[in-house]
Amino acid sequence: MITNSHKTEYWFHVSNQEDITIFGAVDKAIDIPFLLTIIQELPLVAEQQADYIADLIKRNSESIDILRTFVGVSDKRMYLELSYIFGKTKFIATDNENVLGYSVYDLEKHNVSFFKSLTKLKSETESNKVRNKKATKAIEIIANYLISKGIVSILGALKKLNQQEITALIDNLILPKEIQQAETKRRGHGAEWQLAIVLNQLGVIFIPSDKHINPMSSDDPNVDKHTFLLAARNEETGWSFDIIIKEDATTFKIFIQGLIHTSDPGQYGVNKSAETITIKTGLTAHNQRNNTAKELWGLVDGVGFIENPDNTVFKMLNAFDTFIELKTLYKAGLRLHQLGLVTIRAIKFDMTFYTVAEADAMFAKYGSENIQKVTDNTTPTGIAIQAGKAWLYI
Repeated sequence: MITNSHKTEYWFHVSNQEDITIFGAVDKAIDIPFLLTIIQELPLVAEQQADYIADLIKRNSESIDILRTFVGVSDKRMYLELSYIFGKTKFIATDNENVLGYSVYDLEKHNVSFFKSLTKLKSETESNKVRNKKATKAIEIIANYLISKGIVSILGALKKLNQQEITALIDNLILPKEIQQAETKRRGHGAEWQLAIVLNQLGVIFIPSDKHINPMSSDDPNVDKHTFLLAARNEETGWSFDIIIKEDATTFKIFIQGLIHTSDPGQYGVNKSAETITIKTGLTAHNQRNNTAKELWGLVDGVGFIENPDNTVFKMLNAFDTFIELKTLYKAGLRLHQLGLVTIRAIKFDMTFYTVAEADAMFAKYGSENIQKVTDNTTPTGIAIQAGKAWLYI
């Protein structure tokens, strides 16, 4: 039976990667005409090719992103590696400072845009000498980095292809890898967005208050580990949540963690699962001290949890007061009804997804006697809210 355990319920409703909404648009474009120009202008003489890469970066710093994608290096991997290289490179061997101007005994992180900005040369005036010296060095470092990754041989191979073949290569091999990381993050935000839309339609108060409009516009709320009140972000003293539902204008009632994994959750998933247990222990202690009944919910989904489920998702499901998947967003409304925060008049299950027995089992576990259950073609009265594989009527 679907509700025999958290495991059976989770796997029955679990979403594949393509089932999880991507919030916003991920830029999937590579400037093909510019790339073709880069390829066509590559010198055939090997001794000239390194200088060509450096000159290309000097003329147009945006070429760095195109070259990066073709050596199979992600934006994050590049900025971490360049942060290290720049942090360890000096103008003179005896210097105590690196080329960025800070101590070689320190290491600072900078994004790719920062390194691209370093490559811009100014007019050759006395006041620009130091700036241009740094820019020339930055161009040299980035060019050597890309050359060490094999960009010259890759461009040489591309030079043998026609435009149609290059476009096919980009569409089928380069772009899927390039946008995977961005899409993964936006799928997590997309799931939070879908839940927030349902909460907003139900009329509950939650923070961030604009989560249903743009789930990426605000920082996740952080609460003190002892008081469970809003606090400045601090990993030592606070917990971060994706959504917090209020009982009234001032009282926090439900703390929601979003944990969406469409691929192997890895050590991060194991750590987050352990953190969930710690949060639940802390919240239980808080409730006992203050005679309150605050709840911990989980928005958990994704077939990626098939990797190491016992140490990730299954551990968490037992800790959550309610766990929700994209197909069971309606559970949020049913639980809020039980808590008296909303009034649900009826629920109509999507019978293209459920059998009657499955819908009956889900309602028996999460529904209430004063909610009408519909498993046929009739339409209940009230305003319909689509919430996963069911409609809630208010």
